[in-house]
Amino acid sequence: MYTRKAKGETIRDFFARELGFETEKRSVKLLDCAVVNLREAYLAFEDIDHTSGNRQVFAVVCLLHYQPNSYWNFGYKDMEESVGPCYYNCPERILKLLTPTSSEYALEWRKRCWERIERRKLLPRLRKGDLVEFSEPIEFSDGSKVRRLRVLNSRKLLFEKPDGYGFFKLRKSTLENNSYRVVEEAA
Repeated sequence: MYTRKAKGETIRDFFARELGFETEKRSVKLLDCAVVNLREAYLAFEDIDHTSGNRQVFAVVCLLHYQPNSYWNFGYKDMEESVGPCYYNCPERILKLLTPTSSEYALEWRKRCWERIERRKLLPRLRKGDLVEFSEPIEFSDGSKVRRLRVLNSRKLLFEKPDGYGFFKLRKSTLENNSYRVVEEAA
């Protein structure tokens, strides 16, 4: 779905306006929004049935696409958790807002998101100067394969090349999907 998003409008405000609503019998309101890697938005929506008083909080995953030079400058694909989206980067704070569900697909999606969070918590924290050793060599686009790298910038995931000339940049997913350990901590 491509649409026009006003300049300066936040992703949160956009989805609150676009997907939230209120009628006499029902209201759906955005509680929280987290954008991950600029390409995925994880939303927690509160759904209240005013006739029965039932309240449910469910997740929506939106894939995001930007076209800044087009009138239709913003695209998204929304997937409610009960359809079993295959994106599991939902932050803990969003998952904690969700109410219990009986949806098999939503339960599986939540389980995978929690597993990812737990895996990330087990990874060693990296600091500038740490020497990191991977269990298997990491292959880079220049063809080099490296097992040990020194951290130059832990936030940007920059690592010094073994020869000392230049650096490699790793993706978060590379660290998450490869086991490693810190063999020498920064002084």
